[in-house]
Amino acid sequence: MLHPIENIIQSTMEQIKQMVDVNTIVGDPVLALPDTTIVPVSKVSLGFCTGGGEYNCKGTINRSGETDEDRHYPFAGNTLAGFSITPMAFLAVTGERVSLLPVQYNSTIDRVIELVPRVITEVNNIVKSQTNENTQKTQAEKGS
Repeated sequence: MLHPIENIIQSTMEQIKQMVDVNTIVGDPVLALPDTTIVPVSKVSLGFCTGGGEYNCKGTINRSGETDEDRHYPFAGNTLAGFSITPMAFLAVTGERVSLLPVQYNSTIDRVIELVPRVITEVNNIVKSQTNENTQKTQAEKGS
């Protein structure tokens, strides 16, 4: 037979498992536009405490022949749990592009680091378009 404190801990852990699963941290995808999917990402903090003990009531009479091992003392116990769920970011998937959109920026550097891939993509597009224009001008000049 399990000790009462073990029953309390087991029951608490089962309840926590039911409340917190992988979908709490990485949420279900949401279709925002026909080609955009957004996935919420959260931070979960959890704490719980369990305690209890047996106590002897004053004035109980020891029956004849009863040993301390045979006696069952009353048990008192309790458990306490606390949760904190904080949204951290949103993962946005648009076509072939995946971006992580944080909920909070801790500093300007975070914002700059997030913008670097977008800036590189834009610069590449500008260079490609200028190269294409130059190629078309060159071909037009040769054709004249």
